[in-house]
Amino acid sequence: MLNLYKLFILFVQLFFCSVQGDLIVNTKYGKVQGIKTEFGQAFLGIPYAQPPVGSLRWQAPVEPIPWQSTYNATQLKPGCPQHGCFATNPAFVCPSETSESCLFLNVWTPEPSPGPVETFPVMLYIHGGNFVHMSSSSPIFRGDYFANKGKVILVTFDYRLGDRFYAELYGALGFLYTGPSPDDARGNYGIQDQLLAMKWVQENIKNFGGDPTRVTLFGQSAGAQSVSIHLMSESTSSLFRNVIIESSPFDIPMKSPVEALYLASLVKKFLNCTTKEYMHCLRSKTAEEIAQAQLDARAEPTSLKLLEFFEPLGPFVDGKIVPYEPIDAIQKGRIRNVPTIIGTVSEEARIFVYEAWGKPLTTAEYAAVMLATYPTHMPEILLKYPPSKTGDSRDVLTKVGTDFIFTCAARNMTRNFIKTNPDVYRYIFSQSFSFDGWGNFTYCEGHVCHGEEIAFVFHSADQSGFNFNKGEETLSNTMIGYWTNFAYTSDPGRGPHQIDVIWPKYDSIHKSMKFLIPNDIIVTDYEQEFCDFWDTIGYKA
Repeated sequence: MLNLYKLFILFVQLFFCSVQGDLIVNTKYGKVQGIKTEFGQAFLGIPYAQPPVGSLRWQAPVEPIPWQSTYNATQLKPGCPQHGCFATNPAFVCPSETSESCLFLNVWTPEPSPGPVETFPVMLYIHGGNFVHMSSSSPIFRGDYFANKGKVILVTFDYRLGDRFYAELYGALGFLYTGPSPDDARGNYGIQDQLLAMKWVQENIKNFGGDPTRVTLFGQSAGAQSVSIHLMSESTSSLFRNVIIESSPFDIPMKSPVEALYLASLVKKFLNCTTKEYMHCLRSKTAEEIAQAQLDARAEPTSLKLLEFFEPLGPFVDGKIVPYEPIDAIQKGRIRNVPTIIGTVSEEARIFVYEAWGKPLTTAEYAAVMLATYPTHMPEILLKYPPSKTGDSRDVLTKVGTDFIFTCAARNMTRNFIKTNPDVYRYIFSQSFSFDGWGNFTYCEGHVCHGEEIAFVFHSADQSGFNFNKGEETLSNTMIGYWTNFAYTSDPGRGPHQIDVIWPKYDSIHKSMKFLIPNDIIVTDYEQEFCDFWDTIGYKA
């Protein structure tokens, strides 16, 4: 898979170079040279911060140093450090190269229109990957088709990663918290990187034809969690006007400072950095040494919350950068009211369940998982979701995880949004690929696993080595129409793109858009029985 990915990158770079023109744009830091693409224009690998290496490791991101000559923005840059992406994900979501110097962004613009110069809405995307994998340079996020079809400016970027699922990765670089003193690693650096990228857009995007007053912030999975964090922050109030939240795992808890400190103490122990000069010691270590320390630390639990094992080094609640748990902030109205699209796919938890259990899940094991996840309501959950009589309860656990962490949590969050925000739209994506697109993850073939909608949103199946059939092509173009109409008007049904099915607001009637082939449909009270159950017992285990 890695060789195929490198061939893709080579093809993209050769193609881009073959159509390169005099695309030079001024930025705050100097001129950048872009390229023409098949569908539009691209400015790739623009630094929005200085490399976070050496003395800048575990520091807030710092603005780039201005450059004198024209910057070559014609090639994708390495992703942020990550191990195991190709082993644990489909190849098309992984970067072929990584580097600690990874704070770059890409600007994708439509083909210029004839006549007077126009400005376009801006869509700023935060990639997912469990705060540990993926990159804006991954094939699935190639953005020229999306930008040109939607007539928007698309910005994608990388940010320092944390460790949410596989602690042997380089997560400490993005989220390590060693204490509150000025020289300590203060954590949440990946979130600060995102904030600086958003500020870069405000200061520079007008020169690319973008309108900084019409920015839609959107993201999937960890990127969607990040969107929720930015909705809580006062410092982002002028940086975007709309949000799209795709498949946010609202029920995955974030760590407290005490839990984050304990995990940092384990990392320091395994790196032999336990003296008063521990930060100097930590900064002297290589990324490989830090990765190994995280792997060693993973063997020692840092919390009794089972779901927290999925995010041992992601964002933590520090009261400032991350003021609250997103689920608490939303339920208590501590979040800004902006036009919002929020949705999930229909089998979110399947890939996680089948990856964790490579063999049938017995009834006893299923009951043990329920006890560890939600001990206070285990009997009610087992009655609502009884184990399978086949002897393998992985599909039942998939249903539990999808409902509890994603579908019903999203419904609950949506119903809290609309208490004060009338402009909320909800969706369910229910279309599986027509092709074998999951590689070794055969249990997702014919199913709608977490992340399946991304290839449709970006129309990037062909960049990932696959081809949409006619129905998938139509569905992808329809979703781009909804997403980019929303960027124009804050309403997915109004804008420059004609839409056949009007997407109603999620108000007291509780209607949602269900994306599937051959026709999208409007559904009312999706999964009401199960979501009413979770609303009753709550979403915090």
